Amino acid sequence: MKFGYSMPSASPLYPEPPYYYKGNNEISVVFRTEADTLRELVPLPLLPNRDNLAFVYVGEFNIDAPLKGKYKEAGIGIPVIFKERLGNYFVSLYLDSAYAIAGGREIWGWPKKDAEITLTADHGIFQASISRGGTTLIQGSVNATEQVKPIPIQPDIPGFNLKIVPSVRKNHTPDVLQLTTVNIVSVIKELTRGDATLCFASSTADPLGRIKVLEILSGEQYIEDMILDCGEVLFDYLIESQK
Repeated sequence: MKFGYSMPSASPLYPEPPYYYKGNNEISVVFRTEADTLRELVPLPLLPNRDNLAFVYVGEFNIDAPLKGKYKEAGIGIPVIFKERLGNYFVSLYLDSAYAIAGGREIWGWPKKDAEITLTADHGIFQASISRGGTTLIQGSVNATEQVKPIPIQPDIPGFNLKIVPSVRKNHTPDVLQLTTVNIVSVIKELTRGDATLCFASSTADPLGRIKVLEILSGEQYIEDMILDCGEVLFDYLIESQK
């Protein structure tokens, strides 16, 4: 019997990577927060950055191949270190597309949830809002006034995710508990910078208000092409627990 790449097997929800994106429109805000919060959010063996930095991005993503699709996505990331390897650990991601949520969770372990996302632009001022269950969890803006030329080459920084697949068995350990990584190839086509704002709020299911914005360091708006391919398992907690 031949099985499909993803569920349902007879009509898979999404195809195998790589995924090619064209013309993603995004904003990002880098900020400083509390060291205790980062230590709480980042799982070992990852180590949070010493400058207590985190970032938020919000964007409109355009898949060009192997399927055509558009969705909005927002995420919270933390620069971390894994055995002297620099990367970004992702705490929470919010999307408005079922196939993008399912594929991201099941393949790489991206911590994706459904949400209502708005991203608007008015005379260079980009405003974003992310809501779930009637609560506005993230609000941010970038006043993109400074066009950056030439555009700096983007460093090859991997993304790290904590991939959890619960067991169907009752009161059982997860069937999958892994630290995964993936390299995202990004080419910035347009880049502007400017003043930014950012604030978090909490609901019972999304306690983001614990992330304090102590200082905003930068705000950017950019257009990018991107390739998202398969990744690898860096650390398997279930195997390590048996040693």
